[in-house]
Amino acid sequence: MKKSAAPAKPPVAVGPGPRWWRRTLAVIGTLYLVALLKHPPQWHYIHAIGFFTESTALFPHANMYSMEYRLDAWSCSDQQWHPIDPRAYFPIQADDKESQFQRLGYFYTGRDAASTRIVMNALDEYIYQRHDTRDDGFSGQIGGIRMTKWSRAIPPVGTEIARYEFTPLVPTPPSETKDEYFTKNSVRRSRCAAVR
Repeated sequence: MKKSAAPAKPPVAVGPGPRWWRRTLAVIGTLYLVALLKHPPQWHYIHAIGFFTESTALFPHANMYSMEYRLDAWSCSDQQWHPIDPRAYFPIQADDKESQFQRLGYFYTGRDAASTRIVMNALDEYIYQRHDTRDDGFSGQIGGIRMTKWSRAIPPVGTEIARYEFTPLVPTPPSETKDEYFTKNSVRRSRCAAVR
């Protein structure tokens, strides 16, 4: 009597490439999952890695404040700050929170001091050079700019909220306003002295 042959093992799916390659991919996938859950610090040499793991950190916490950025100009004649309208310099989506000016304030203030200073100095020079040719709500020579952030508490859920309206020349409460940048006194003095 013949012995019956042992049943053949069913084929098992194997990933592409050699075993070491599949294990390397598994380790990389695990590290990526960990980075999604616990974001790496924003160090210069791994900044690109951090960029691709921020997708899960878009809205980690509910905002408690609504932020709006404002712009003031230093008047050479009366030596004080006056509000100006940034829409004259940033016309794209000028009336909403997605305007270039609001995005500039959000992304380039309150973070790295060195890069903030570079960007704000460029903004200062941009506004100063073009003030005479723009209708920004203030006439006269300016010596520099000041950018402020207005933080307003978001009302509780269920409260009726008025539609957003950007009114850049209306004063903001000092208790809710924080200076983010201003032109140095020495620069303002030299600019004002040059026009006298």
